[in-house]
Amino acid sequence: MYNRPDGERRHVLTSSGAANLQVHRVGPHPILRHFLERMTFARIVGSCLGTPREGLLTHAQTLSVLVQNIILSPAPLYRMAEWASPISPAALGLSPQEKLSINDDRVARSLDALSSSRARSLFFRLALNVIKKFELDTSRIHHDTTSVTFHGRYEGSHADPQITHGLSKDHRPDLKQLVFGLNVTADGAVPVSHEVFSGNRTDDTIHRGNLEQLRQLLGRDDFIYVADCKLATRKNLQYIDGYGGKFVTVLPRTRAEDQLFRRQLREGKRVRWRQFLVVPNKRRKRDPPNSYCTTADGPNLTNEGYRIVWCRSSQKAQLDALAREGALKRAQAELIHLASQINRGSLRRRSSIAKKAKTILRKLDCERFLRVTVHAQVRIQTKHLRRGRPKKDDAIREVRSSVFRLEVKRDTEALRAESRTDGVFPLTTNLQPRRASKREVLLIYKYQPYVEKRHALFKTELEVAPVYLKKPRRAAGLLHATYLAMTVDALIERTVRQAMKRLGLESLPILPEGRLTKTPTTARLLEMFTNVAWYEFDRAGDAVTFPIQLSTLQKQLLRLLDMDPSTYA
Repeated sequence: MYNRPDGERRHVLTSSGAANLQVHRVGPHPILRHFLERMTFARIVGSCLGTPREGLLTHAQTLSVLVQNIILSPAPLYRMAEWASPISPAALGLSPQEKLSINDDRVARSLDALSSSRARSLFFRLALNVIKKFELDTSRIHHDTTSVTFHGRYEGSHADPQITHGLSKDHRPDLKQLVFGLNVTADGAVPVSHEVFSGNRTDDTIHRGNLEQLRQLLGRDDFIYVADCKLATRKNLQYIDGYGGKFVTVLPRTRAEDQLFRRQLREGKRVRWRQFLVVPNKRRKRDPPNSYCTTADGPNLTNEGYRIVWCRSSQKAQLDALAREGALKRAQAELIHLASQINRGSLRRRSSIAKKAKTILRKLDCERFLRVTVHAQVRIQTKHLRRGRPKKDDAIREVRSSVFRLEVKRDTEALRAESRTDGVFPLTTNLQPRRASKREVLLIYKYQPYVEKRHALFKTELEVAPVYLKKPRRAAGLLHATYLAMTVDALIERTVRQAMKRLGLESLPILPEGRLTKTPTTARLLEMFTNVAWYEFDRAGDAVTFPIQLSTLQKQLLRLLDMDPSTYA
C-alpha cells in the first residue's frame, strides 16, 4: 500500500481500489487543556475580559489556543489559522466552526484585551487559583527581570508601558525594548506574578512596587524575597525590613563593604576560608565538584546593619580568571590595532594616542592590569630649500618630527593580587543565624538561576524575542500571553518531577534514542505525544475509525501528570 499525503487527508491506493484516509491530529493538546482547566482558565478569563461582540470565539477560547501555540510551536499571528488547520477541533477544545474562526484579527483583539486594565484582576485570580490548586510553597519568592527587544521605530508612542531604549540585557542597545519582571516559587520555579515595564525602567526602582503586589497576592509578609544585586539599595532593604519581610541578595561591587574586603585580599591579608558546601558537577561528572567556602574575616555587617555572608566558589574562581584573561586578550588585540594606526590622521600626537588607549582599557576594565607606554623617537629629515630637481650645492634644512610607538605590558603583580579575589561574592540578608545558617543562606540564593532559566525559556523555546508587532499595547499583550504559557509549562514540569520523586522513579526514557533523564522538561514530555492521532478510513462511503493507541510509556507519562489515559480515548 502506498500513501500520498495531501494535507491531513491521504489518498490511499489498495488492491480494492482508491480510498481516503483522514488523519485527525491530537498531539499533546489534551495535556495542555487539562492544566488550563485545573487553573480554571476559561472561567476566570471569561469573567475578567468578557466576551467579544463579534465572532464565534470567546477571549478564553482564543487565548487558550494561543497559549497552546506558544508552548508547542510559536507561529506569527498571521499564520495562526495555518498552524491550527491540521489539528482536530476537539483537541483544541473547539467545534469545527469555531476552529475556522481562528485568524490573526481574532488573536490580535484578544491580545488587546489581555493588555487592558481588566486583565490585572485576571492574573491575580489565576495566580491565587494556581497557588491553591497546585499547593505551591510561597515561603520564598525569586525575582528577576529581562529585556525584550523590538524591531521598529515606535516613535511618538505614549503607551504605558512604553517601548523605548534602555539598558539592554540582550546586548542590543540599538533596539528599543520592554522590561519583563517575573516572580517564581522555590518549588519548581512556577511563575506566580509578572509585570511589563517601560524599556527605560531600571531594576532598582521595580522592587518596592513588586513587593506590594506580592504581599497582596500571597496574603503574608514573612516570605523570603530573593533577587540580584539591584535589590541591595538602602531604601529597598529598609523597606523590606520595615514591614517584617525577609530578603537574600548579593552585594554589588560598588558597595563599600565589598570594596574594602577585596582591597584587603589584594593586599595579601590572611583569610581563613572554611569549606561549607560541595556541589557535584552535573554536566561534567568527571570534572571536580564546585566547592564553596566561607569566612568570618571580612566585614560581618553592612553599613545598614544587615548580615553579610562571604562566599568563595571554586567554579566561579575559574570563570573569573577566564573572563579576565579574555578581556586582557581583547584589550591587547585592540591596542595592537591601535599601534598600527598611530602616526597618521588624528593619532599624530602623544595625548590623542594615550587618550585612545585609555578608552580601550576602560571599556574592557583592564586599566589596572595593562601598562601602556607611548614612546617617542625623533626623526630627522632633510629638505631642499629650492624647488625642482636638487643640485649638489643646494641649501638644505633639517626637519625634526616625533614618531610614536606603543608598548603594552601586563602588570603581573596586579594580576596576581586580583586573582586572590576570584570566586568571592558577598550575600546579605536579614535572616538571623538561628533561622538560616551561612550554608542555608547560600542554598537559598543558589536557586536564583532557576528564574533566569525561565527567562531563557521565555526567549528560546517560547520565542517571545525579538518581537515584530506594530502596536505597543498588542506587543505587551503578547508578553502577557507568553507569561501564561510559561506558567502552564512550569506546572507540567513540576507535576511530573514531583510524581517521580513521590513514586521513587529516578529517570524517564524520553530523550532521543530512548535515553534516560532525571530531569524531564515539558518540551520533552510533550514531544512524546507529537504523533498521537486517530484515523478515519473511507472507501466507497464505508467509513472505519481507528482510535488512538497509546504506548506504555505515554500512559505512564499521563499518570505522572495526574491524568487518566482515557482522556485520549
